[in-house]
Amino acid sequence: MRFDGRVLLCTGGGSGIGEEVSRRFTRDGGRVAVIDINGESAAQVASGLEGAISIEADISDERAVIAAVERAAGELGPITSVYNGAGNLATGTIDEVTVAQFKSMIDVHMIGTMVVCREALRSMRTVEGGSIVNTASVVALIARHSLAPYGAVKGGVLAFSRQLALEVAPKIRVNSVSPGRTVTGMTRPLYTELGGGDLEKGMLEAGKEVPLGRVAAPSELAAAICFLLSDDASYISGTDLVVDAGMTAV
Repeated sequence: MRFDGRVLLCTGGGSGIGEEVSRRFTRDGGRVAVIDINGESAAQVASGLEGAISIEADISDERAVIAAVERAAGELGPITSVYNGAGNLATGTIDEVTVAQFKSMIDVHMIGTMVVCREALRSMRTVEGGSIVNTASVVALIARHSLAPYGAVKGGVLAFSRQLALEVAPKIRVNSVSPGRTVTGMTRPLYTELGGGDLEKGMLEAGKEVPLGRVAAPSELAAAICFLLSDDASYISGTDLVVDAGMTAV
């Protein structure tokens, strides 16, 4: 099994893409610390997985991250892998998104990602073959209406991941993944609104702008992320894997 002996720190693991990454990682023999701001959701995910623990933590809180990483390494062993999947979203034009909302996204996506990586690296440097995957977005690559602040913070994650890849090489690999339209806990309200209150209708509508004609399931992103975390991607570092069904190709 490709993750035998590996320990994953997974933020945003209580739902969506993070949940599916946790499931795949444990199914392939690894152990996972499922971290989420919603402790109940994290516990529910971890309870169904062999070799998993749940930790309630807000990654925008530096002290909470430090404590979470220490607990994960203490209970599961040295961390070998990180998936930064936690996120938040505020949409709107420049006149509508508040400074507080923008700062909140910076705190979670950029500062939170940095602190999780920093703390996990203290443990990762003691083992071989470490891998980090951070979540960027296609809106860091192409412009979309009412997503300027979100695109800006995801652009920061993209740049940070490349810089960190250089800093921690050759022992540890760092990559990012840029999801296209994916149905998650964060995006469900958007698709529901698009469908006039009907999630399925909204997903169908959103899929019309995607070359493959549909939005992605979280499991499809998890497959790409677990590839980057695995030794199958042993020569891949400092890159961004775009998983968008061709959305950025048109």
